[in-house]
Amino acid sequence: MDQAPVLPHGSPTTFAGLSETFSFHASPESFISSKVLAFQKSDPALAQSRTPIHAKILNRNVAVISSYDHVRQILCDEAVASNLSSGKAYNELMAPFFPPPNLLLLDTPEHQQQKSIWLEQMKSSESTVCAMVSKIVLDHLCHVPSGSSIDLYESMKSLSWKILLSIFLSNGEGGESGASTHDTVEALQEDLLRGQFSLFPISVNTPFWRSPRSKGLEARRRLESLLASKVIQGGCPFATSTGEERQDVASHLLLFTSSLAAKALASLLTALLLNVYVFRSEAPESSLGDRIRAMDDGRLRSEYLKNLVLETERLSPPVVGIMRRTTQDIILSSPVNRSQEQSPAPTMIPKGWDVWIYFVGAARDSVTFGGTAEAFMPDRYVNDGLNDIEQQGGFAFGAGAKSCLGRDLIRSVAVKVVETCLGLNTEGSLSQSPAQPPNVKIVGDPSQIPNGVQAWLGWQQDVAPEHWAKDIKQLPIQRPRKSIIVQVLH
Repeated sequence: MDQAPVLPHGSPTTFAGLSETFSFHASPESFISSKVLAFQKSDPALAQSRTPIHAKILNRNVAVISSYDHVRQILCDEAVASNLSSGKAYNELMAPFFPPPNLLLLDTPEHQQQKSIWLEQMKSSESTVCAMVSKIVLDHLCHVPSGSSIDLYESMKSLSWKILLSIFLSNGEGGESGASTHDTVEALQEDLLRGQFSLFPISVNTPFWRSPRSKGLEARRRLESLLASKVIQGGCPFATSTGEERQDVASHLLLFTSSLAAKALASLLTALLLNVYVFRSEAPESSLGDRIRAMDDGRLRSEYLKNLVLETERLSPPVVGIMRRTTQDIILSSPVNRSQEQSPAPTMIPKGWDVWIYFVGAARDSVTFGGTAEAFMPDRYVNDGLNDIEQQGGFAFGAGAKSCLGRDLIRSVAVKVVETCLGLNTEGSLSQSPAQPPNVKIVGDPSQIPNGVQAWLGWQQDVAPEHWAKDIKQLPIQRPRKSIIVQVLH
């Protein structure tokens, strides 16, 4: 007999909602894990099934989703996705700082129409990206003396700014003028991000003090003017003709060059390079980088790197999750779990609720990934076809019709960064270029990596939630709280 749908688990009060707001923003992983631990005492089956959690965050009813199957239903099942709005969910947080027109705030069918246009724009610039990224990486590394120690995340953040601003703004511009523009954009985008995520959500502008939100909104206005002038002058790779098209491009450049985008790329590159150079498995004397360079077949070596990026994405997505708002009641069917005699009842999320989709938990769901769900396995996707990967990959770039526009571009950038560091050319063969260092090594001691960071990377399993909270900053992007110091050799 079919079970009647139930609401997400929990009944938070208004007072508890204030506490939950701060708890979630302090550490989503710790917040959700603490809920699961509480469930284990009252109903072990709930914890095992990753049942949706009812929370009160920013005084709104929120369903927190951490089941892999539920996330795929929400993002990929048209019958469910058509009753969810990203625009309504993000309007308060994003629209004042990234005003329309932009893809993030659009829902179907307008989103699909605009996305197809932008995908063509992205493809037209892909041919020049790889060579550009390789040159930027080499220049970045050449300024690090061999034997020096660096904060890996901070170095990758600097590199990510150079890459994104070169891709979307330079268009051949160089020298002091280009560097000055990049510095201005970076500084203004940092002000914008601080205003966007300020816990003081009121714009105050006095002769004596300005709130972070006020500074962020002023930064947005200055960025809009600067980016619009770049578009008019041809200082970006996207061709435009009409005033309306130029406004659309400038609006999207505000997103593409955002501090959030740069820090997300830095997060992915930090996790990826730690996996390539510092992770140790069966052969503790060698790294995955050594293993990749030792492969004879350049094509297979390149494919292996791409699959390594996918496993890194699965475990360490830069953005912990995304939001939607229900426009109608939705029903999420229960995931099939053969270890349980009876699956939990379906979940009903009422109209007007927010749905917070937690990528970190969903991509570590043992119902989908079995006993290795929490473990970093470099070979996980090596023998899978593209369809298998899309069906059982992570959610770093979302999924379904509203997956991230920059997914393929950023994956290509990540692969190119590693290939360049390893001294490989675009075909995955060992580079013969005399200007390129034959091999860059990043040396770190795995035993010195904090437990929470190792859990984030999938190097350790069953790490207590408090270690995540102590060692990993999760908002606005995931990154180690404290510096991860590595040595660079070339």
